[in-house]
Amino acid sequence: MKEYTPRIVAFLSCFLLSSSILHSQETDTNDFELWSSVGVSYAVNDKIKVGLKEQLRLKENATTTDAYFTDLVLEYELFKDFEIGLGFRYITENDNKGKKQGFENHFRYNIDLSYKYDFNRITASHRIRYQNKNQLGVNEQDGDLVPQGVRIKSGLKYDFENSPLEPSFSIEIFNKFTKNDRFRIQNYKTSKYRLTYELSYKWDQIGKFKVFYRRENIVLEVLPKNIDIVGLNYVYSIH
Repeated sequence: MKEYTPRIVAFLSCFLLSSSILHSQETDTNDFELWSSVGVSYAVNDKIKVGLKEQLRLKENATTTDAYFTDLVLEYELFKDFEIGLGFRYITENDNKGKKQGFENHFRYNIDLSYKYDFNRITASHRIRYQNKNQLGVNEQDGDLVPQGVRIKSGLKYDFENSPLEPSFSIEIFNKFTKNDRFRIQNYKTSKYRLTYELSYKWDQIGKFKVFYRRENIVLEVLPKNIDIVGLNYVYSIH
C-alpha cells in the first residue's frame, strides 16, 4: 500500500486545491447538499446488466429533504466498450418555495450512449444522455412544462495495481431545450455543470463503496447558484 500513497496524496491535493479555488468565488447563493444511495447490480450475462438503486438527497446545508427516488437501469453492450442504457426514475421532490409547496411526484426516463477505453492504467469514459421528466398528475396547462435535456459527461479513472482503491474525476454539462425547439445544437442552453472527484473501494463478496465531492454550478438564473455536494454510495453486485 505504501507505493500508492504518493499517488493518493497527489489526487487529494488536486481535489483540495480545486475546492479552494471554487470556494474563493462563493456568494450568498451557495448551498451544501448530502447525497446517499444504496443499490444492487445484476449481470444477466456478458452483455446485459440490470441495476436498482434507492437515493436520498438533502439540501439547505443538509438539513432539509430535497428528494428521494428509485432508479431502475438497464444496460446492454453493443460491442466491446460501447454500451447503450435505459433508465427509469420515480422521484418524490420537496418543493418548499413559492405559494404552492409540498412533496411532488415525478417520473423521468433517460437513454444513454457510452464509450470507454484504456491506456496504461487509466480508463477514459464518455457518455451522452437524453432525459425527459414530467410531474405526475399535472398537465401542461397546470404548469408541467416537461423539461428535456441532453447531458454530456467525460471522466478519467486510475486503476492502482493490486489495490481496491480507484480515484476518478469527471465533468458533466447539462443542456436544456423545450419540446418546441428543433433538435439543433444552437437551441441548447447550458443550465449547469458538475465537477466530481470520487474515490471508490471494491470489497470482494461485499460490494463497492464510493465517496465523492461534487461542485455543481447552475448558470441559467439571475443569481447563479453554486452547490457543494458530498456523497456516499454502496452497490452490491450479483454475478
